[in-house]
Amino acid sequence: MVAIAHSVGVDTALGQTLLYAAPAVSVIAGSLLYNLKLQAEWYTERWQVGRARRTLEKQLKYPHTSTEHKTEIKALLEELDHAAANAELNRIKLFSSNRR
Repeated sequence: MVAIAHSVGVDTALGQTLLYAAPAVSVIAGSLLYNLKLQAEWYTERWQVGRARRTLEKQLKYPHTSTEHKTEIKALLEELDHAAANAELNRIKLFSSNRR
């Protein structure tokens, strides 16, 4: 925006407006990009958890899987649920602490 203001001319009304609006636009754009990055990370994490869950459930339904291994898979599913819940709680705590 500053480059555009200089090319238009900083002594014009448009140039002055662009020059003074640049910091606010920068802060807003940075905030939007940061939130977009957080959302992308959240969606990626949820996708990976879902993929891991589907893989474990598929192994659990496989007829040749032993009973001992099925017990291990069930424990892994519980651990996955626990990790996903903890990640969600941490995200909420981070969000609420940033709002104060």
